[in-house]
Amino acid sequence: MNDSNKIQDKTRCEVHAANDGLGVFSSLRTSGIATIVLAVIVCGIYPAIVWGLGQALFRHQANGSLIGKDGKPVADDKDAVGSALIGQRFSDAKYFHPRPSAAGSGYDPTSSGGSNLGPMSLKLMFGTTKNLAFTVFAAEKSHVAVVPVNGRVQGTVAEVTKTSITVMAPGAAAKTTYALDLAVADPNTTVNFHGRTIHATTIAPGAAVELKLNDKTPPAVVAINVFDSELDGGVGAVDTSGNKITLSDSASTIVNIDPKNTLLVIAGKASPQLGDITTDMVVHVVVSTVMDNDGIADRVIHYCQENKIDYKSTVPDAVFTDADGIDDVKLIAAFNAATLPSITPKTALPADAVTASGSGLDPHISPANAKLQAPRVADARKIPVDTVNGLIDQYTDAPSLGFLGDAGVNVLRLNLALDQSAPVAAATPSPTTLP
Repeated sequence: MNDSNKIQDKTRCEVHAANDGLGVFSSLRTSGIATIVLAVIVCGIYPAIVWGLGQALFRHQANGSLIGKDGKPVADDKDAVGSALIGQRFSDAKYFHPRPSAAGSGYDPTSSGGSNLGPMSLKLMFGTTKNLAFTVFAAEKSHVAVVPVNGRVQGTVAEVTKTSITVMAPGAAAKTTYALDLAVADPNTTVNFHGRTIHATTIAPGAAVELKLNDKTPPAVVAINVFDSELDGGVGAVDTSGNKITLSDSASTIVNIDPKNTLLVIAGKASPQLGDITTDMVVHVVVSTVMDNDGIADRVIHYCQENKIDYKSTVPDAVFTDADGIDDVKLIAAFNAATLPSITPKTALPADAVTASGSGLDPHISPANAKLQAPRVADARKIPVDTVNGLIDQYTDAPSLGFLGDAGVNVLRLNLALDQSAPVAAATPSPTTLP
């Protein structure tokens, strides 16, 4: 190849290289412009159009279908008592009760979803329990000293009255009496027993309790935790994301931590961080057994007792019933321990009375479910049951387009309508609970 050909080939390579560079730059420019244009359309114009159409044509629904106390739509969430699209908890006898939720008792929309438990699951049928810690004492030594904690007292109950509680603290020579805060003296609140609220006056002498005190002089009890046992052991594992401590005992006992309510005392000092407890430590844990999953059997018994529906059960009621009604932990333990346990209501219960919906947030119950609850609601409000049934019919939503799905009764709308048409006078507080 002569020199002229070499020069021509070199020139062609340089031209191709230049063209390739221009091609890459052109492609990058095209891709960048396309990305920006699509981002503006998809992330800006399209959402703006959908939002605008929603606000113009379906303003109430687009803003959450919020409802006020009078049952009418409201625009400001400060005026709302709930949404017609999301269930919420009602437990008072004068209200219709919603469908059970797999998203927690608060029908938390951030954890929407079913339980994913199959029909053969014992957890679904009979429920489960768990250990919930009230206070965790941790240290690096072999023995964990239970040090005094400001604002908390542990001891054994000697006496409870409507205004005070007397306890014997561990190692103490004398009993100590504490006044009950008005919130605790109220027979409906703030005593944590097996994860439920009981009356303070029904705490039996001899029960182990943890009292939370206010900072006044003399201090008053602002909350009472009734605990079942105190566990000691080494730390096998700490799960900071799942809020659990696994003990290094033979059973690998799991202790659940409530980030908001469990007090961690590490080396004698209060700490808010579960991660401060390490596997080279030992712990002393004040725990209560609480319900983890209620189960179908628990729901059936609650529903039947609430609505005075007779049933037959292989586990006697006396096993799981106390002065405050059903003890869910005892019920779950009894049914899991029984041989071939069963419960049979004498009246067939609608499925939605004892099972959660796929979303766990269903705001509706079936008309059959509502009709079974009607006598209880009528009795609590002292009105004819026919009046209640008429409201059920009024607030029953037909299937979508007349044939999609089933008819459903909107629980929130129905309960608000009851409050409007048949209000129940508030109970007069006793002298011990007056402010």
